[in-house]
Amino acid sequence: MKPKYALCATNAAYAEIRKNPGRYAVVGLPCQIHGFHKAAALDQRIRTRVVLKIGLFCHAAIEHEAFQVIWDSLGEKRKQAKRFISRIGKHPGTPHLELEDGSLYPVYFGRRLKGYRPTSVEVLNLIYRLYTPERCMTCFDGLSDFADISVGDPWLPPPADHVNWYDGWSFTLIRSAAGEAVYRELLRANKITAVELTHDEILSSNKLMAHEKRWRAWRMIERRKKEGRPVPLYGDQSLKFPKAGLWQALRSDIHMLTHFFCFQPKARTALFRFFLSPWGYWFFFLNSKRRAARVFLRDSWARLKRKFRA
Repeated sequence: MKPKYALCATNAAYAEIRKNPGRYAVVGLPCQIHGFHKAAALDQRIRTRVVLKIGLFCHAAIEHEAFQVIWDSLGEKRKQAKRFISRIGKHPGTPHLELEDGSLYPVYFGRRLKGYRPTSVEVLNLIYRLYTPERCMTCFDGLSDFADISVGDPWLPPPADHVNWYDGWSFTLIRSAAGEAVYRELLRANKITAVELTHDEILSSNKLMAHEKRWRAWRMIERRKKEGRPVPLYGDQSLKFPKAGLWQALRSDIHMLTHFFCFQPKARTALFRFFLSPWGYWFFFLNSKRRAARVFLRDSWARLKRKFRA
């Protein structure tokens, strides 16, 4: 899979669905699945022709400016670029330029530094703190709650010794009868390989991202309402958000502070350029060691628990 992280008007595709009869599957981010439900409520053609909705997990979109800063960091190599490839190498991979001579040039830090190379995920985690659109901060849905099938990366310990996430597994949630029918048919046809998870394993996957996004949205919506600013409409307008306890409110506010530079366009550009410099390289290197240690401890503990259960 080679995704492109950018804002675009994907709902324009509904014009084609309205014009051309047939059976369609819609694949989209949580906000785009929300958009489908609103469009389907207004137009029977969309409602009856779309037979399956596949939602992707999403932390946030990214403002286009971030990619311009990355592009500018490539210097003279930009003139030789023939094609952009968003991911190369073992998951999650790193983006490269294919140059006119057919060679590949790594986007992050080029060939100025040897050895460790930040992955797409590591750099994106920083970009989210600098270039998350304000609208994304009012979206509570990280796991595509309103899709028939939700799909994302499996951020949890492998459920069995023979499962290696780097082999290309996805974490999938079946959310409707339509989604389950498709899932069962794919299994019968041997089109997919599946390992079913326990309830606790399901709850642990993507927990941090989904939890932070949900509470961030609730806090942001509350704040915008108090300021008299517009907020998104999520169905029943009598919907009440849960009241945050002191500890949860503190955690949410700290998380919001990490997005401070999203509202400081000039400062965030300078900061991002610093992180793309040789000095910033060491930030990514040290952070990768922290992440690797956390994953190692998590997976070791999971293997130990499986051993004792056996």
